Amino acid sequence: MRRCLPILLTILMLAACEAYDCTLNNHVGMYAAFDRDGTAVQINDTLTITSGKSGPTLLNRSVNTASLNLSLSYWQEADTLVLTVKGTDYLLRDTVWIKKSNLVHYESPDCPATLFHTIEEVRSTNEFIKSITVTRSSVNYETTTNLQIHLL
Repeated sequence: MRRCLPILLTILMLAACEAYDCTLNNHVGMYAAFDRDGTAVQINDTLTITSGKSGPTLLNRSVNTASLNLSLSYWQEADTLVLTVKGTDYLLRDTVWIKKSNLVHYESPDCPATLFHTIEEVRSTNEFIKSITVTRSSVNYETTTNLQIHLL
């Protein structure tokens, strides 16, 4: 009986616990890709992205960048992104404004709540960005391209 007691206790403890698997891929990110005249391209020069003119750096000195994965703000209705491309003898800067709605996503009391977003409108300045197309407005756990950034 003494040999069975630890096994019995272990089985009882496991049976008493509720097992709920929280989503392992719980990063909510907005994905963007670059193209020129319908052909996928990459920005070969140094790309830096900040949140606003003096906001935090979201992407620092990336080279050969073909796509982006950026987090959006939690509670603001709009985000401002400043994209700066620096070459050997030039500096280009465009500002992108993303208007969005936020939705709290709740799975279980055992898992942290996250925020999903719906992109409602995107506009930009046009120094090196020609236009931006919203290809998928829902920003959630999926790793699908949300924005297609068309370059000049």
